[in-house]
Amino acid sequence: MAALERITDPVARARAMTLVLDQQRHLAELRGEVVVELLARPGASLRTVGADLELHWTTVRSIRDSHLRKQIREGD
Repeated sequence: MAALERITDPVARARAMTLVLDQQRHLAELRGEVVVELLARPGASLRTVGADLELHWTTVRSIRDSHLRKQIREGD
């Protein structure tokens, strides 16, 4: 992030920031897929997956719900 702030040309800085934001969206999608996969394991729950990922179970629920909503929207 500090490297982005050091880019002096505003157009170049904005383009670089766009690339980073696109990568973050992709990572968020991948994390959603993994959370859903982990929750599909036998005996898995929001709490057990949260413990595995060192996240609060409500965060795991949020990630799962967001991912599933996105899948439903894309399926329409």
